[in-house]
Amino acid sequence: MDDYEKLIASSKAEIANANDQSKYQKVIRKTIFTSKWKLICATLTMILLIVPTSFLMTFMYYAFGTSSTTLMDVTSETLYVTEPNTSLEEIEFDMSFTPFSMKLAFEQYKRIGEEDYKANTYDLRFFLGSLSKKEVTTSLERVAPKHPTETNPWLIHPENKNLELDTGREWRVLDGLPDETVVEAYISFYDLMTVKEAKEAMPNVDVVWAAVDTGVDKTNLSKDGDVVSPIGYPVQPDNSTWSPFRDASSNEEVFMDILKNIEKHEELATEISSAKNLALPERIAYIEKNGVKTYGVVVTGPKKDVLALEKMNIVRTLKVGEVKLWNWSR
Repeated sequence: MDDYEKLIASSKAEIANANDQSKYQKVIRKTIFTSKWKLICATLTMILLIVPTSFLMTFMYYAFGTSSTTLMDVTSETLYVTEPNTSLEEIEFDMSFTPFSMKLAFEQYKRIGEEDYKANTYDLRFFLGSLSKKEVTTSLERVAPKHPTETNPWLIHPENKNLELDTGREWRVLDGLPDETVVEAYISFYDLMTVKEAKEAMPNVDVVWAAVDTGVDKTNLSKDGDVVSPIGYPVQPDNSTWSPFRDASSNEEVFMDILKNIEKHEELATEISSAKNLALPERIAYIEKNGVKTYGVVVTGPKKDVLALEKMNIVRTLKVGEVKLWNWSR
């Protein structure tokens, strides 16, 4: 074979090899393209399966595990006994679900005079049975300390001598308010008394909430040395749909039932409430042994009638709460 023929043969071989490479690359590209689409389709299929499965598992958990009703009940009952003079309305509850989570949003109200006013807006997020997020937006003008200590409670036990409250200033603030106002006031007594005795002693104002002597209120410290806040119950009849005290023959008995119920979920109840520590076992045991006595109440009424309480020998201190324009019809 001469040089010319060798060149022709070499060129043919290179062309054939190039064609084979081109075919090979096309096959590779087609394989990669097909694999990508298979992966995308498989991923979409998994997502379409996972999302409804997650929602199904979520609904089953909140139906048969730690039920949504349990979480709502613990939330409602905790706020009624740890947040003085507050109430909730069922129609305000907004419940929604995402995979493994539940959102609960609602508004809290205070009775000032004869009307209920929005106090706080709650946004709670639960991951399964645990509280994962808590946001509270307040509408109040006078807010109790977010981090209570043993010396700054708004309701003070008769044996608590360590006070930071300037009660003389509070009476002067009340006196300076216009007569055409209704007031929420926190009244502490010199001695323990029954709730019935407290109501009978102050007939010209509404006693709306009573703090109960639980054995730790003398120092506001539990036996473990943790700061505790007052607990108590609404005194007035409450027939709102969501209230645990609705149609109750005895608010005192409902109060004890609530304490025993939220004791089963004390960690959750503590996270929901503004109190850092509820110390429910020792407080329940004390009340069962000593009975329900109050050392302080929340009252509401016309400014002049609340101011008149200063002359009563049972009243030790006062803390002014919310103030609104006249709405008293009596």
